[in-house]
Amino acid sequence: MRSVRLPAVLCALAAACAGTAPRPSSTVQRDLPLAAQARAEAASFDLRYCSDDQGEIERLRAALLTAAGPLSRWGAFEQPVAIRVYPDHQSLEAAVQREGYPWLRAWAFADRIFLQSPRSWNDPSPATVAAELRELLAHELTHALMYQLLGGAPEPPLWFREGMASVTAGQGHRRPTAEELSRWIAAHPGQDLLEPAPEVYRTEKEAVYGAAHRAFELFVALAGDEGVRELLLLTRGGASFEDAFATVTGVGLARFEVDAVRARFSRAGFERRQGAGSD
Repeated sequence: MRSVRLPAVLCALAAACAGTAPRPSSTVQRDLPLAAQARAEAASFDLRYCSDDQGEIERLRAALLTAAGPLSRWGAFEQPVAIRVYPDHQSLEAAVQREGYPWLRAWAFADRIFLQSPRSWNDPSPATVAAELRELLAHELTHALMYQLLGGAPEPPLWFREGMASVTAGQGHRRPTAEELSRWIAAHPGQDLLEPAPEVYRTEKEAVYGAAHRAFELFVALAGDEGVRELLLLTRGGASFEDAFATVTGVGLARFEVDAVRARFSRAGFERRQGAGSD
């Protein structure tokens, strides 16, 4: 799971809730002061937030319940998920220990999601914010569900984690196409989009998430939804991700990744490589 040392990293939040947001100090921050709940048949959410976000809670409740719907294709939550709503981007970055990620709006664990308040997104269109919020919550809830289904097993590769979340949330329209990814790869020789270096992840988010989305689409085309569920179950049972991947696809993980990149994430090109038995 992702590791965050909560007592040391939430120090900016008390000031942010009070309307100011200085740089983090060594002060231990008190928890988000207000609480609300959202309940559905197959999911339970506990929200914590500042008073400035009181007006966001009904929108968040509705978005959470809508976003949770598509996740049933993978399984059911085994425990509630706490939603921590941070009042601005700086307090979110402090909470997740990631500085210099202007595109970051949320971060997920098995039992909680850190979310930058939609109130602070500075998007002029309420309809755009509503659509993006539903997709973002579906994306982050997929992460939480995947971690719960893994039951503490090691994380899958980044492309699988982010691709599963992006595909489940229906974010393909936001991702680069296979053709656009092909041009990016040609312009950045030697860069690995499926297991990117931290700086590539930080500065080339669109390419990284696009590659993850397209690679996961290729995986589902190969193994189906049932393959995703079986892979998670096998990994939870103690199999390595590599062994579970080979079991459900009949293809080694390394070969899959190489073929996906060499095919420039084109499904037709990928299927030709699979049929040719490439290494």
